[in-house]
Amino acid sequence: MIFIFLILAIVVLVYVYLTWNFDYWSKRGVPSPKAKILFGDLPNGLTRKKHIAYDIQAIYDDFKAKTPFVGIIQTRDPRLLILEPEVVKDVLIRKFNNFRNSEFTDMIDTEQDPLFAQNPFFLKDDEWKEKRAEITPAFTTNRLKALYPLIQDVSVRMVKYINDESKKSDPFDARELSAKFTTDVVSNCIFGVDAESFTKEKPEIREMGRKLLAPSATLFFKIFLVESFKFLKKFIKIQFMQAEVKEFFVNLMQQALKYREEKNVQREDFLDYIIQLRNKKHISELEMASHTISFFSDGFETSSIAISHALYELAKNKRVQDKLRDEVNKHCDDNGLLNFETLNDISYLDQVFHEALRLHPPAVITSRMCSETVDLEHDGKKVTVDKGMNVYIPIIHMHYDSEYFLEPKSFQPERFDDGVMKDYLDRCVFMPFGAGPRICLGMRFALLQSKAAIAAIVRNFEFSVNEKTQDNPLIIDPKEFLNIKIGGLWLNFKPLNEE
Repeated sequence: MIFIFLILAIVVLVYVYLTWNFDYWSKRGVPSPKAKILFGDLPNGLTRKKHIAYDIQAIYDDFKAKTPFVGIIQTRDPRLLILEPEVVKDVLIRKFNNFRNSEFTDMIDTEQDPLFAQNPFFLKDDEWKEKRAEITPAFTTNRLKALYPLIQDVSVRMVKYINDESKKSDPFDARELSAKFTTDVVSNCIFGVDAESFTKEKPEIREMGRKLLAPSATLFFKIFLVESFKFLKKFIKIQFMQAEVKEFFVNLMQQALKYREEKNVQREDFLDYIIQLRNKKHISELEMASHTISFFSDGFETSSIAISHALYELAKNKRVQDKLRDEVNKHCDDNGLLNFETLNDISYLDQVFHEALRLHPPAVITSRMCSETVDLEHDGKKVTVDKGMNVYIPIIHMHYDSEYFLEPKSFQPERFDDGVMKDYLDRCVFMPFGAGPRICLGMRFALLQSKAAIAAIVRNFEFSVNEKTQDNPLIIDPKEFLNIKIGGLWLNFKPLNEE
């Protein structure tokens, strides 16, 4: 009998513990859905049956017309989901000092994962500010212009690869094709080496790039525990990068440094900038390696996602594809190439790429952790956000909101015509790279290499969606952090220079 009472007592205590905060938002007069024990309001955060974006979509649809923000529970931890762009602007820009840190701050294992721990994404307060200031000059217009010939060379190799492989009549996975391109670009621009993604079956840099950001079930579960039970942050630290990946990229950087010093090689690329930073600020080899890996991870993953989705949308929309091809051809020189200036002059290319980013932003959600308690207000409604609380910004959900974009599910590049881009950005309804002081640092480089890849493909090939693509509709893979689709994006390519 005592044993039964003991079991019942434990069950009651666990139940009380798990549901303790379920009335957190109702006591504060903030609208919220009805949380479920253990799952809270985001069940897929635990089950991974679907991407968490779909949980947030259901909440967004239910509450958007009623309130500028909604309280949610993740397992037992209160979070705030912002639904109103003006409040998004408060969080990301106007009250940035109150929300200056990422929710992943303090989560990473600094001893086991020292390279990612130095990435500005994981840093907070003055550390973040200092590291971002160190890296920002690497993305000036002059430096990007100097890198452009390297990007062009990779574009030429990619076109040859598609030409050769298309003779086999097999479809291409646009995601893998784009990842080969961005891997070769960033490897060349950072380390001065050819990753050989288009010539080798399984090039080492490409394989290590896969492992660099490949989420595992264990990683997801650790993040779930730490996000759901904040006290565990003190005891559970997360290692994002495997030891073999760290060793590979550190060795790659060391070899690149040794080669340049021994051969007295001068290249105006990212590694050259890191060398200048070392000479000027005496940063350590660990810091140098961290910067190069930050450049690599930021440069290849999100850009490859963006390029592949742009190609998919162009493959679905022949009118847009043909129009873009005409525009690209008008700007090419006698050798069929685009220089740095002319690439950036093709306004329709910008429109196409931004519309693809609207429909398929690489990061579907972003978040901030409140660093100082603050009130958020809109339309007579107010909520107090306590220090330490995480706030979610539903990027893709705003991109698909018909209040901001007419026929939001339709691919219409012309919606970005006539200078409306600035208006979308100012209103915080279009945020493929985030917004505010923590906006994606490598945004300009991402735009440059992505547009170069798209222009090269459009000019040389007609392409359509292959039946292997599971697009009725496209589904975000729950096993991924970013916006990667289940089954891939398979395309058919037909060279335009075929006899």
